[in-house]
Amino acid sequence: MARASYKGLNRAMAGFPEFCSTHILAAKAAGWTVLAERKLDYGRQFELADSGGAKASLSCYHGKRGFSFVVGGKQGAALATILGGGLQQNPATGSQLDPFSLGFPHIGCDESGKGDFFGPLVVAAFFVEEGHAKALIEMGVADCKTLSNAAVERLAGLLEPGTPTKAALGHAVALMPTEYNHRYSRLGNLNVLLAQLHGECVNALLAQLAQSNATRPRAVLVDQFASNPAALKGAMKLREDCKLVTRTGGELDVACAAASVLARAEFLRALRDLGAEYGQDLPPGAGPQVIKAGREFKRAFGAGELAKVGKTHFKTMESL
Repeated sequence: MARASYKGLNRAMAGFPEFCSTHILAAKAAGWTVLAERKLDYGRQFELADSGGAKASLSCYHGKRGFSFVVGGKQGAALATILGGGLQQNPATGSQLDPFSLGFPHIGCDESGKGDFFGPLVVAAFFVEEGHAKALIEMGVADCKTLSNAAVERLAGLLEPGTPTKAALGHAVALMPTEYNHRYSRLGNLNVLLAQLHGECVNALLAQLAQSNATRPRAVLVDQFASNPAALKGAMKLREDCKLVTRTGGELDVACAAASVLARAEFLRALRDLGAEYGQDLPPGAGPQVIKAGREFKRAFGAGELAKVGKTHFKTMESL
């Protein structure tokens, strides 16, 4: 779902803080306390605790389709119940393990770095069985866009094979800038490149699952990035009894949410490593701070080195 930037508030968003406050007041009336509040790129996030000290998070967004809310954390289900039907719930609320009716086990896929000038393009896939989806929910796994970078990296460390159970298994593929630029120049289409990477990632995960004698997945869910899934379907070696499903807002599924966490954590790690290699901070995104860093990098290392740290087809290059 397209979401408007919180920084770009206009008259259509005039009631957004008040609408958020309604839900905060409802939580407070039920004994919840707001511990912290911070701005997100697309809205606001509140950290709350109940009278027993158990924590949950409430993320509020505004986009073209109006207001939406995501609840996360160990006590997310309890908070969601209090807030009622006006809440658009994430699987991390514990209220719905299989929001797209895929059946279990299944694989969820997502990517990171697509909109970031510096750093790699990363895709990740995560396999979940029904009996272990709840464990991921209780860990606080949610769409990485609702989490801080610190939370993303903490959760990614808990998503190693065998954690929280042996039936949760993930795989990530990072395409560093040099190879990214080479493949993009050959293909000329980001969606085709994404389809290829998702295929490579899912095929590798399927091979791992076969070696571990895990139950075969019934479906592969990909957070939708193209209207036509033909290239994606062609890139994956799926059995006839495993269906490919693409959905916008795929992170509502816990496997897809876990994949988003793995992908973002790998992107952040690779971005730090690139910055350390050159001794310069390389910020995420493609905004003014990135242009500033890009100009500094270009002065220090020359235009030719940009292809080793950034995605050269971005319009950002024109400003460097």
